[in-house]
Amino acid sequence: MTLLLVLLVLLPWSIWRQMHAHEITGSGLVKLPIIFAAVGVLGFGIDAIPTDAAALSYVAFSLALSVVMGVWRGVKITVWLDAAGRWMNQGNRTTIALWGVLIGAKVAMGTVASVTGWFPAEHAGDVFLFLAFSFVAQNLVVAQRSIWGEPRAAEVTA
Repeated sequence: MTLLLVLLVLLPWSIWRQMHAHEITGSGLVKLPIIFAAVGVLGFGIDAIPTDAAALSYVAFSLALSVVMGVWRGVKITVWLDAAGRWMNQGNRTTIALWGVLIGAKVAMGTVASVTGWFPAEHAGDVFLFLAFSFVAQNLVVAQRSIWGEPRAAEVTA
């Protein structure tokens, strides 16, 4: 129950933060993935983790979905160089829609898992770890588009 409360606070806050313009920094790009990963590891508790073929397939699909959606968001986030020479970014309608698709897909997968038993239901930690991987993928793309890469003409404003 505690992890659900953490998720209900942490996820909306992180999405809200992305929807407001803010400077891109190395530390800013690693904070959320680390927070989500740490909560995810703590969320596994003492329950046995399934290791059968269905569980591994489910994990592989969830990981792929999280990474693909993270890369897609990273490509679609608005990134620009401001007049002071600082890299800035801000989410938009597309990125919020992509978050909705990821969350909806994860809820649907969890529902099917619990109702049918076809594949294992997620642990609380899974949700946070998959969100951490999604943030990592997104932030790697944002970093490449900004602080690690060369600015493109469309991303520079004067």
